[in-house]
Amino acid sequence: MTKFRRNIFLIGLAAIGLGTAPVLALANTGCGPMGAGSDKFAERIEKRQVELHDKLKLTSEQETAWKSFHEKMKPAVARNRPDPSELSALHAPERLERMLALMKEHESRMADRVATVKEFYAVLTPEQQKLFDDQFSKHRRR
Repeated sequence: MTKFRRNIFLIGLAAIGLGTAPVLALANTGCGPMGAGSDKFAERIEKRQVELHDKLKLTSEQETAWKSFHEKMKPAVARNRPDPSELSALHAPERLERMLALMKEHESRMADRVATVKEFYAVLTPEQQKLFDDQFSKHRRR
């Protein structure tokens, strides 16, 4: 019976080790290989933008709006994420205030993106708007 318990214990330890390894690997790299801020993420976004541009078949008058849209929709290079050790040193109310400030900053960036999309969307024809809607919603599904 002791051999059986020892085997169960070793299996349990192995399972815990295998379960935490991916989490620790992601913690060391930030957001993982395709996370925001990585080169692969930026390349993927750029590729989608090129595909969208090609599918929309923009007129020469719409190109200036596209360039403005394309520039404003580029992902942020580095997010302002707090250092976990810095946060753990704060008291609960201070930590919550810091989190609230970060949420407000995120909301501000999101509002800018909404305005950018509305501005570009207004210059599209109804057919282009339908294509834009299809492409824009496709990338939000997981």
